[in-house]
Amino acid sequence: MKKAKDLYKRYKIPLWTVVGIVGVFLLWWLISVLLKTSLFPTPWVVLPEFFKLFALKSTYLAIGGTLLRLIASIAAGMILGLLLGVISGLNESFRAYIRPLIVIFKTVPTAAVIYILIVLVSPNYAPIIIVFLMAFPIIYEAIVTGMTSIDPNIIDASSMDGARTIQKVFRIYIPLSSNYILLGFVSSIGLGMKVAIMSEVLTGNASADGIGKLIRNAALTVDMTLIMAYSLIAIIIIGLIDIAIHFVKKRLKNNIKK
Repeated sequence: MKKAKDLYKRYKIPLWTVVGIVGVFLLWWLISVLLKTSLFPTPWVVLPEFFKLFALKSTYLAIGGTLLRLIASIAAGMILGLLLGVISGLNESFRAYIRPLIVIFKTVPTAAVIYILIVLVSPNYAPIIIVFLMAFPIIYEAIVTGMTSIDPNIIDASSMDGARTIQKVFRIYIPLSSNYILLGFVSSIGLGMKVAIMSEVLTGNASADGIGKLIRNAALTVDMTLIMAYSLIAIIIIGLIDIAIHFVKKRLKNNIKK
């Protein structure tokens, strides 16, 4: 009995996660039975179509295309966020100056930005820009928070030793802010994947591979089974990313507390 309790304590979270997943499928099945319409197919109709998709080359090209755009966007957000974040961390006046812009990036409706970019730029670049605009303020604020949280005595001691500003940045500010920087980075990845797929659906780019493109194509033919099968792929990918992020965040937050 004690051994069973120990196993339960050890695997409690994964166990209840599995139970939660089963509950979602049961809820899905119940809603589809109550609605009694082909516009909301049951899991038993969607799942066979879902597994068939993994035999298609287009599925892997779509997943790869979405992930590549995500990586490009996060990388650009990381570079600009690091640059402006360091300047803001060093200069309070610049931090106040750029604050309104950061607030706009954080609060502007994503859908509105998508439609503006559809008009202004090519659909090939719109999803990348949209994810960048989402990721940049997250990474920027993480860097600023990390730099302003450093003990001033450490900075004063380095100044007394004759350290220049550039030396402080690379030897003190960035290393001591690394947990905050990584926390902002991983946070932007999870949200970025969701935004990337949504932007692909709305931009409707027919030439660029992506999960959003496949969902949009299925929607044009009102193939609800295919839409839900592609959506299930997106959910699984985002879920795996979120699980990885959860463990990374947990470890980073523990390091920050120390």
